[in-house]
Parts: sequence; C-alpha cells; structure tokens
Amino acid sequence: MSENNIIHCSKILRYCGVIYNSYLKKDYKMPKATIENTEVYKLKSEEVGDIFEITVMKPEDVSDEPLPVIYLTDANNSLGTGCDVANLLMLGGEIPPVILVAIGYPLGGDFNNFIKLRTRDFSPSLCKWQTPMQAELADMRLEDIICGGAPNFLNFLTTELRDFIGSKYNISDDSTYIGDSMGGLFGVYTLFNKPDSFKRYVIGSPWMCWDYPLCFEYEKKYSENHNDLNAIVYMATGGDEHILYPNLPDPIVPLFTEAKTEEYSREMFKLLESRNYPNLNFRGKILDDETHFTMVSSLIGKGLKSVFNQ
Repeated sequence: MSENNIIHCSKILRYCGVIYNSYLKKDYKMPKATIENTEVYKLKSEEVGDIFEITVMKPEDVSDEPLPVIYLTDANNSLGTGCDVANLLMLGGEIPPVILVAIGYPLGGDFNNFIKLRTRDFSPSLCKWQTPMQAELADMRLEDIICGGAPNFLNFLTTELRDFIGSKYNISDDSTYIGDSMGGLFGVYTLFNKPDSFKRYVIGSPWMCWDYPLCFEYEKKYSENHNDLNAIVYMATGGDEHILYPNLPDPIVPLFTEAKTEEYSREMFKLLESRNYPNLNFRGKILDDETHFTMVSSLIGKGLKSVFNQ
C-alpha cells in the first residue's frame, strides 16, 4: 500500500472513530432526514383538540392547473414510503401530478403515544376486547386510551386540513384517501358514513375486527338507505396476515390471533360486489405473500395505480 493510501485510510479511521464515539454518548441524536420537495407544518385542530404534523410533497415542475390531493394517514410510519412510491408512479406516468398530504403527529419517535393517538382518531367506537390490548401495546393505563374519535378526525380532514392545504397550494376537488390497518378501518367507516368525503379510497388490511361486526353494520345500513355509492375504491389485504412470526411482540399476538383480516375482507368484497351500485368502481384484492406489516408499500403502489386508472 502506498504512503498516500495509508494516510487516506488513517483519516477515514479517525473520522469513523469520531462518529462512533459521538454515537456512544447518551445525548447523541441522529439528524432528521429530509425528503425533497416537502414542507412541514404544525396544524392545530379544533375538531380533534390536538396538534397534527402535516408534511406536504408537491411535484417539482407542474403547470398552473389545480392538482389532485392524496391524503396519507399514519405519516409517522409511512411518510417515506408514501413519498417514494408517489414520486415513482408520477415519474412512470401511472398517476398524474399530485400533491401528497401526509398526516402524522409531532411525537419525535414516541411509539407509545403514536399507538394512543391513532387509536383515538381511527376508531369509530369503543372496542371492549381490543382496547385493553391497545393499552398494553402502548404501555399505558386502560383509562389513558381514548376511542371513538373517527367522526372528529373526519371533520378535521374534510374541513380544517382541506381548507389549510387549499390556502397554500393550488388544489382541485379531486381527493384520495389512503389508510392501512386502523387507518383502513377509518377508511371503511368513512366510505359508508360520508362517502363523498373523498373521490378515491385506497384501503389496506382494514381492521374490521374492531367492535365486530360494526363495519358490516355500517355497510348494511348504507345499502338499505342508498341505491348507489359514487366512489373509486381499492381495498386489499395480505394473504399471509394470519401468519404469526416468532419475533412478533407478545402484546400483538392476541390481536392478530383474532383479527381475521383476510376473512373479513373477503366478506366485505362479496358484499360490495353484490350491491351493483352503478357508480361504484371497486376492486378487492388479496395480495399473496404479503403480511400485515409488508402491506404498506404494496398498498400505496398498487392502490394508487388502480384508483387513478379505473
């Protein structure tokens, strides 16, 4: 090895040593990643009584025409995936230029409060058998878990948030909802209670075991009072969601043992297909080899491609 190479390697090792020693310090914090073409806002909701962290991604080069908006929930988990997939789909011409609005919470990686807040916002009711499990998962007391906030969260999305985005960006009335798991439960709730809230729905692994058979009661009530459902819907569930992998945390095991996600999804597929609503464009899919936790990227990619090309 030449003298120049030795000096170069020595510099690299010293640099790595600095990084390593800094990492060992208790006060060390990794810098936040930045996603290109995004802007982040803190938005106070009177409807919910809380503050949300809103990340907006817009295309670099767009015309002066108003753009469709995609509303992505669970941004604390899915922001990076959502931005990457949406960008690739726009690059490939599989969806038009869109503005992606990702809804999350300003928690700085606090997983326990993330579970608490998404349970509050996505659940339409109290579920007696699941709420204690959610409390255990979030390492909180049962009385700290709040349920039934879906109506307030929906009002936030369709009034406060939509008005806020409209005040800062040139948006059209064309809106798409994306929600997975408990976010999928919220999507089902919205579809049958206020379907005109969004033009398109991308619903993944809907947690319809929540207060079962509540989601099916919503569907039945809607069908008894309406002869049409004007929406474009992609609903998908993983074919391997029933598999309990050995590293699954103990508090989650009973949740997934009783979830029956694929079974309930197939039941909902059949119901929606049997209604023959003239203006419902529906696709129900079981995605082979996908688990509850690998569904997100497949859902966003396949779902957006589907609802924008039907």
